[in-house]
Amino acid sequence: MTGLGRKVDHIILEALKKGSSPGFLSSLKYPFMAGGKRMRAALVIVSCLSAGGRLQDSLRPAAAIEMIHNYSLVMDDLIDRGRVRRGKPTLRVKAGDSTSLLVAMYYREVLDEILQMSARRSNVRRIAVEAMMDIIDGERLDLLFEQAGREEPYLESKRIKNPSFSQYLTMIGKKTASLFKAAAEVGGEAARGNPAIVRNLAGFGWNSGLAFQIMDDVLDICGIGTGKEEAKDIVEHKLGNAAILVALRYMTPRQRTEFLNILRTERVSRVLAQRARLLVTQTPAEAECREIAKAYLRNAKEHLAGLRESKHRRSLELLSDLIVSRKL
Repeated sequence: MTGLGRKVDHIILEALKKGSSPGFLSSLKYPFMAGGKRMRAALVIVSCLSAGGRLQDSLRPAAAIEMIHNYSLVMDDLIDRGRVRRGKPTLRVKAGDSTSLLVAMYYREVLDEILQMSARRSNVRRIAVEAMMDIIDGERLDLLFEQAGREEPYLESKRIKNPSFSQYLTMIGKKTASLFKAAAEVGGEAARGNPAIVRNLAGFGWNSGLAFQIMDDVLDICGIGTGKEEAKDIVEHKLGNAAILVALRYMTPRQRTEFLNILRTERVSRVLAQRARLLVTQTPAEAECREIAKAYLRNAKEHLAGLRESKHRRSLELLSDLIVSRKL
């Protein structure tokens, strides 16, 4: 499936090369060359094929969706001061914050050019823009779930100190699931699918995206050797993590107070992060979150019932299975 997603690489690299200064190109290419599963690009392609479309019609929309994803990662690393991404130094570590911001700005303009050359470009562009707006608002909500670490008037005045799981789902719906939804939806549009098919694909993408983020949260706290900073959400003072929110329900009042005090410490050391991680892993949070993710996965697959049986529809089911079973 990763190999299928990589069919967009040449489109992206050619688009980045066009008009860029030679000395800037290595920074533009770095996030893409650093790796990645191309899961969202693959979702566009397989959604298009499952709706009866052609491979060539899916590639440009898939490239645009993959660019939106990388654009959001560069911005996310800037906001969170991230140092490791895909097991390698982030772009901001490699090139600096100012250059990273310029790269993100360049991505935004290049992906718009790619969208202009896509099949059903009006619909595809609308879906992509809506997804980007959701991602931005999701990032805002994610910041409001942070319990310390930023002395910014807006965040300090709006901070969410006791988030519900429903609020968490709203946040990840915007920050993560919206792009999965957009990927499957533009795949259906690229295939010139009828509205019912496009809606079913959108529903599949949305539920798959929720499952993906819940599992990503589990791996952040409970995973080992994931290629990411260990317990990154704890270090970044974030309550917006499924495993943390579920674990808090199982902790004793004393453990809960200890955990929240760690999260609200101005600088979370490695020792404190490991202690907080232990408090989470001693609860049934990991198993419970996996069951929640599986429920969203079942909902995702139900939306595929409206598509005709084919090897491509089975590939969509396989792609969604990989989301919950993944270790990285």
